[in-house]
Amino acid sequence: MIEKQFEFFGNVDFLSAKQKRFLRENDIFCHLLLFLSSMFEYKGFSPELNTDFIDFYTILSPYAGSGVFKDNSGHEVVGYITPGGMMDPYGICEKFNINTLSTVHKEGAINGVNAAICWNNKLHRSDLIKLTRYTELFNLVDTAQKCLIRYARLFPVFEVEDSNVKNQLEGALKNADNGEPFTFTNKSLSRLGPDNRPGVNKIELGDWTAVDKIQYLSTYHNDLLRRFYSMYGMAYSQSMKQAQQSIEEIHSDAKVSWILPNDRLNERKKFAQIYGTVFNHPDADVDYSKAWLDGYREFLGSEVNTDEME
Repeated sequence: MIEKQFEFFGNVDFLSAKQKRFLRENDIFCHLLLFLSSMFEYKGFSPELNTDFIDFYTILSPYAGSGVFKDNSGHEVVGYITPGGMMDPYGICEKFNINTLSTVHKEGAINGVNAAICWNNKLHRSDLIKLTRYTELFNLVDTAQKCLIRYARLFPVFEVEDSNVKNQLEGALKNADNGEPFTFTNKSLSRLGPDNRPGVNKIELGDWTAVDKIQYLSTYHNDLLRRFYSMYGMAYSQSMKQAQQSIEEIHSDAKVSWILPNDRLNERKKFAQIYGTVFNHPDADVDYSKAWLDGYREFLGSEVNTDEME
């Protein structure tokens, strides 16, 4: 009974090609989003506040920001922001609307007064475009690999003289899968058939020589991952040194890879300070999560070692 209940979740045959593509792209998109949204840890915030949505909203929302406010019951809630008032001389709204995925929202929210606003970066831009672009690229690579693997697989197609030969040939192929011998009884399998035609014609579908092209797609897939991770501090070049790269070049790559993460961290630290003041949580703070913190410490260590060598 349990197997029957879960059979539905493992069966996608009933989906259309368009629906399957959507699921593939959604799976890739969520993988990249989870990677990016795990960059920070929020400490000292109210336990009732789901801090995961701070990054979900700042990363994905068109206005690249989230906000915390208190609802009518006095509970702290986080939502995504939209413009809600006049702009200051720099084009930044002085008031915001903070929206949630439910009916709870707040109009006229003012940063530092009755709300705390978190920006994704100092340009106030979301990462949605980058996530969408890389999702499309990964899906294209995966699709190309799937097509190439199928094309590179040798698959013989047989043309036979009659149904008797067809049945015997199918029996031979079945026995071959099991490693068993098979004896033919029809002469057209081994001699010329009627009108001097062979009893069996074989056509090879696919090209096994195309197998070597798969490695190029695999390498490109890894290059895309490396490029995406490196934008956000996880510079693969630190641990995957190319033969033509010098130590100085690798260290330079690491420096560039930490520009975006540090900018994103600075905006969230500003937000944590404002949040702590407005909602009386003096210990509120934000820092890199363990994976990024380890990577950043490793980078800082290499920075010190390089300076000492100079």
